[in-house]
Amino acid sequence: MSPSIRLTSLLLLLLLLVAVPAFAARPLTMEQAVALALERSPRLISTQADAAAARAQLSGASLLFQTNPDLQVAIGPRFRASGNNVDVGAGVSQQLELFGQRGARRDAAAATLSASESRLAVSQVELAAEVRQAFGRALAAEQELQLANDALVLAEQGRDAAEQRLQAGAASRIEVNTARVALGQTQRARVRAVQRRTQALGELRLLLGIEPTDDIAPEGNLRAEAAAPPILSVLLERAAAQRADLKAAKAELEAAQAEVRLASRGALPRPRLGVSYSQEEDAQIVQGTLGIDLPLFNRNQAARGISTARAVQAERALAATERFVRSEVVLALERYRTALSAAEVFGGDVMAAVQENLKLVNEAYRAGKVDFLELLIIRREALDTSRSYIEALEELNAAEAQLKKVVGNIQ
Repeated sequence: MSPSIRLTSLLLLLLLLVAVPAFAARPLTMEQAVALALERSPRLISTQADAAAARAQLSGASLLFQTNPDLQVAIGPRFRASGNNVDVGAGVSQQLELFGQRGARRDAAAATLSASESRLAVSQVELAAEVRQAFGRALAAEQELQLANDALVLAEQGRDAAEQRLQAGAASRIEVNTARVALGQTQRARVRAVQRRTQALGELRLLLGIEPTDDIAPEGNLRAEAAAPPILSVLLERAAAQRADLKAAKAELEAAQAEVRLASRGALPRPRLGVSYSQEEDAQIVQGTLGIDLPLFNRNQAARGISTARAVQAERALAATERFVRSEVVLALERYRTALSAAEVFGGDVMAAVQENLKLVNEAYRAGKVDFLELLIIRREALDTSRSYIEALEELNAAEAQLKKVVGNIQ
């Protein structure tokens, strides 16, 4: 292939690359991310299946008759000296529950469904909180990357200034080498920021249940202003009314108590009512039938003991859950207050002074107003303060998500 042909092919390839538009990242707000996770996350599959199974169980428990009719047929010859003939008999019977078994079974199934739906709600609230925290980490990683880019520009400007001062005889070779080392460290810090951003977006994709190749762009900013901490008593009341795990524990206790009633009624007889038809010689016989099982030996002792133990366990679990909820609310509120105070430390003129120092320090060094050591110290302090501010905002976002979780809020 001649050089001119190779050059032409290369130009065509470049034109094609320019002509093909890059796929834009999918913009995504925090609330959109929560809604997407609740719709697609694989973490909800098992609890959704449990709720569906509980609905099917309630449908079965609501049937008027728990057993199918029993059909019996008898046919056979009758041998007599005067002649043989055939006798025919048929009967159908249905078992009845007359002592509240059906109601107790239906109550247990309804409470089990309520518990399953509450556990699904627990998973949804936990998932929403994790998505908010992951979304905040992604926003923080984006801000850290932007900060690393700004630091890289400043480091390049510092190196250029050191080289210019060296040429002018106002700086030493040590300053230039130090500036180049500082530039290399800044480049390394930017690589780490890119890695953190990639990891944060990957964790967010896992929670959202989307493909790893789907490019997303979290929108929004970590808020420096947050609502004032609510009163503890208000939060405790809200948690007691909204927490799905509390509702699940109460429903499980109701289910266990209903199973105790069902087991106690299982010791009572269940009559079987039916009708029979038979033909003997020239007579046709129609009879009503009534059968009753006699609970003399098996009085459902095992089921009664198991259900009683489950009821005691459910009652204790409810009390433990109530204590746990109160502790979670107290801890989450304290975390929120601490995070809010930490974020407010950077308020006012602090970050404005940091940004101004970053802009002025290179000019001051270039003009010879500060030496290179002062340049590095001022720049490092400014960048460290900016990173601490981003970390404080990320923690405030995580604390706010935790506070919503402990009171049972999805939105």
